[in-house]
Amino acid sequence: MLPPVRITRTELIGCIGRIAHRHQNAGCCDPDDIPSPARSNPRETLAYLRKHPVPTVPGWISRADALDAQLLVIAGSWDRWRTERHHLRGGLGDGLFYDQLGARLGIGRDSHERAEGDTRSVRRRRTGRGDPHQPARWRLSTLTDLLRYDEPTQDLARRARRDRTVDHDDPRWDWLTKHRDELVAVAYDLAAAAERHGVTARRWLDELLADLTDDAISPSTPAVLGLAIAEVRTARPVVELTSTHAVHRVLLAGDAFRCEFSGIGCHAHWQSAPPPADAAALVRAIARRRERMDDPRRDQIPAPDTADPADVLRFLRCCPATNRGVRAFDHLDALSLVNALWWLDRSAELAALRFGLRIGLPRDVLRRQIGASYAITRGQGVQDRFDRLISLTTYGRPDEKRARDMRTAGESQLSQEQEWIGANIDTLTHAADVIVATADALMMPDDEREWIDMLASERRHREITTMSLVTFAYAADEIQEALDDEPEHDMAAEALCVLAEVDDFPTVRKLRAATRPMEFTL
Repeated sequence: MLPPVRITRTELIGCIGRIAHRHQNAGCCDPDDIPSPARSNPRETLAYLRKHPVPTVPGWISRADALDAQLLVIAGSWDRWRTERHHLRGGLGDGLFYDQLGARLGIGRDSHERAEGDTRSVRRRRTGRGDPHQPARWRLSTLTDLLRYDEPTQDLARRARRDRTVDHDDPRWDWLTKHRDELVAVAYDLAAAAERHGVTARRWLDELLADLTDDAISPSTPAVLGLAIAEVRTARPVVELTSTHAVHRVLLAGDAFRCEFSGIGCHAHWQSAPPPADAAALVRAIARRRERMDDPRRDQIPAPDTADPADVLRFLRCCPATNRGVRAFDHLDALSLVNALWWLDRSAELAALRFGLRIGLPRDVLRRQIGASYAITRGQGVQDRFDRLISLTTYGRPDEKRARDMRTAGESQLSQEQEWIGANIDTLTHAADVIVATADALMMPDDEREWIDMLASERRHREITTMSLVTFAYAADEIQEALDDEPEHDMAAEALCVLAEVDDFPTVRKLRAATRPMEFTL
């Protein structure tokens, strides 16, 4: 499948800046708690969004936050892939073997082993005499292809974009030449949509149009397109739209273009859950090694009990040990910290998706926009991704069918009706008594009260079940017809009140609406 869109540092800073600007204007929390765009830390911002949700749900600010949260999740994934490749390469350079590196990542010959407290499902032992080095070798090859054209810190200023020289060995230039018409169509449709909806913040949209006008398309142009898409998608007039408009189709087409550009020369796949890691124990081991070496930078290591794996990985990358043996052990512990970071990132992604799915109703366009950065164009696709993540973090494999069954277990319509009946048994008993008493008072003939007699039997034997709701629906119809003939009867008022209550019973309203005769006028 295609990888998600590539997030540059400029786009990440812009995303965090939009969140900070919205929350400052809303005044929903202490200004000191709002993350700084200069830090460009996606995980810190995701943690802030979980701790400080905007109270005006489902206001436009919450909808915009749900969209920006997906960009932060994707930025965290690209950062983790870069870190994992760095330590795989570093470990090989410092004398480690592929099987040693793969064992830390949970791939290879011993991937079936489960430590105490490991929640992943049991896997069968690998058999045969396969190469024990191959899984980690494939993993490094996949990451190398994925990050071959990764430029997170590229300068997106106009002069820097246009100073790039054409490299005929770089397939991105040929790809952009072949897909130039698609890029032009998306850009001009995006500009028309921004004008139509009154989007005022359009700096990067104007930069994109300038590049197209001057025929200055380069591999930096898709990053500018991403910034322009974010400007339009999170603008208040567009965010407040709940049904599909032309602007949403343009945004989906733009993100699909960026995902195809990200997939040049590579592919992505669902990774099985790695083994869980104790971050505190790993940080202590790293600190002990640096202390034995008398490393003057050891004070920069975070406290083990409160250490964030991302901060420790940043330290290991910026401050490598001078001793080769210590570096090798640091690379192994770093890969275990990458596993811990994987679990944290999946929890953050689940929280972000759950937040967006809770805001957007099943037919809300927000669901489709949430999945656009993953090349998902349908709302059901976003729900499927959520189900895969649930299964991945619970069972260790991205099995969406199992997760869907788990999500719907105990939540079926039948179980909901049974729960409702148990909570409202007194109301049901009173309604049945009034309906039967009214039928007796009206002296209805036997052939006109068949359902009423069934209801009386269920009431007498205390057998009110989910099927009794159907009995209530048709018994109410029989009483209604009898009351139409005698509207002035003494029990008419009480019976009509009960019939109104019956209409609100589960299933009854749908059933009576489906069986109501339709009138046609010729």
